[in-house]
Amino acid sequence: MSKSLQSFAWIAFVVVVIGALVYGLTKNDSSQSPSETAATERQSAPQQVSILKYSDYQCPACKAYIPLQEQLKQEFGEMVSIEYRYFPLNGHQYAHLAAQAVEAARLQGSYEEMHDKVFEGQEVWSNGNAEEIFTGYAEEIGLDMEQYEEDLHSDEVLETVRLQKAEGERRMVRATPTFFINGQKLQQNPQNYQQFRSIVEMYMYQ
Repeated sequence: MSKSLQSFAWIAFVVVVIGALVYGLTKNDSSQSPSETAATERQSAPQQVSILKYSDYQCPACKAYIPLQEQLKQEFGEMVSIEYRYFPLNGHQYAHLAAQAVEAARLQGSYEEMHDKVFEGQEVWSNGNAEEIFTGYAEEIGLDMEQYEEDLHSDEVLETVRLQKAEGERRMVRATPTFFINGQKLQQNPQNYQQFRSIVEMYMYQ
């Protein structure tokens, strides 16, 4: 082989080696491991988060979490849903009646309005005259009062409250509020909004 051919072959070999190295480096930079790819997909596609709250209307702690829940809904919108379950504690004299009042309002499509009023007036009706105060709330939100009074102590309303509390007891609810997020019970309630937000985001990007 002539020197010119040898030189050409050597140059071609060097070009091929360099090209392979460059390709390999580029591929390593641009590719991800399966775990990295999965993490990226999770970050780019958040999951909806469902919060279930077992609640007692006479429980001050249950009321204290309302602003935190509202803040979550404002920040995350439809990505976070919050549902309630009645869990009146035996030690609270008017908690069961409060749940009945809210459920009676729900039967007329006014659950949220009565729910909010009962929590807002907690410190008032907890001291007495609860049924009379709840009746006033029902009038304020425009319920059919004859229907409301019929429903308040009805078997249907009492059974709904009973079943929701029994469901909580089966799920080892012992105090209020107790939160379940995407079906998993929180062993310790968040102490502030940042903790609540962090927990929600953890489930959102699982």
